[in-house]
Amino acid sequence: MKLGWYVALPKVGEFGASKLITERSNSVIDPSAIKGFKSDRIVINQVVTSGKNVRTVERTVRSIRYWYKEVERKYSVKVPYEVWIVTDEGMEGRLKGLNSVLKVVPRCYETKNGSTFKARALQYAMEEKEKDPNDWVYYHDEETMFGEDSVLGLAEFMRGDLDIGVHTITYPVNWKMNVLSVIETMRTSNDIISLSLSPRGVWHGSGFMAKVKVEKEIGWDFGPVRAEDLLFHLNAAKKFRYGLMKGFVYEIPPQNLIDYFKQRRRWVLGILDALGKMSLKDKIKYALNLVSWYSSALGFLAPFFILIKDAAAPLPIGPYLTGPIWLTLMLMLKDGFVSTRRYVDLSWRSLPTFMAKGIIGLMLESIAPWYALTTGWKEKGFHVIDKD
Repeated sequence: MKLGWYVALPKVGEFGASKLITERSNSVIDPSAIKGFKSDRIVINQVVTSGKNVRTVERTVRSIRYWYKEVERKYSVKVPYEVWIVTDEGMEGRLKGLNSVLKVVPRCYETKNGSTFKARALQYAMEEKEKDPNDWVYYHDEETMFGEDSVLGLAEFMRGDLDIGVHTITYPVNWKMNVLSVIETMRTSNDIISLSLSPRGVWHGSGFMAKVKVEKEIGWDFGPVRAEDLLFHLNAAKKFRYGLMKGFVYEIPPQNLIDYFKQRRRWVLGILDALGKMSLKDKIKYALNLVSWYSSALGFLAPFFILIKDAAAPLPIGPYLTGPIWLTLMLMLKDGFVSTRRYVDLSWRSLPTFMAKGIIGLMLESIAPWYALTTGWKEKGFHVIDKD
């Protein structure tokens, strides 16, 4: 149990390296630098939905349309765009009237490799596209909202010559200042760490943009898996050039504990689904990621047992490593606080409460993969959390 704590050590080095990089990088969007930019390429903003969270989809579509128009009005930055909503046959009735192109996946539609769930819908939408190979697809989940910075960031990115751009995701929408909202800010911190080191390492299913030619070559037909985004990025990174888009996109944290655990369970099961379709190198990497996640629960238990049993640390240097690990976690929470307080009513006086709820959230995060292990055997579907 004590040795399990040290699996988290690589995160300390990763965090430190990313701090050095981000402190030297210019992450601020300067609208004057792209003022008057007019793209000759279309961006298809594609929202895939189960049809369950209609109000959330409507809010996302409104944010997309509003900020493209507002950025053009304020900065004369014009990006031609379309909004596509992709859903299964039988769910389209509630989605009509959202001023979007509605793509309905027929019940009889099957992919060559038998893909299911979201991958099946993405593959169908891909086959429906008759666009120039250098046009773009921006991938939204139901709740992936745009802000002014989102559109400015993608416009700036389109001026370059890269093939895939990735946004950092933050989670201020439906903010409640509870444990579930606070712990989600760690995902933003983790995005900033990972993307600053290498945008190729991301496996977002939303908040990224790829050229049509990328999607056509890689596709989404990976078979019956729940982590199609992971396999897409692993394959695309071998052939195409990634970059970081400035700005954020805005999403919703889980609204209840059951959804939180079921979402994490889907991630664990998705990685397990995908392991058999990866290279040996990637298998080792993601297997170690899972080991690290599972061992985090041991990391909470080990100090407790050391205290009550007066046990020795597993290595002489052990006690000196515990501090940097916890310091890294606390700094990630603090960074999550800073990135979120721009959008919600958080004063610096609320930081201690925020940090306390974050520690509880870290405990939940350490339990989540064990929940997946004990209940995942009976989970055959693709759980979509409530976002309305």
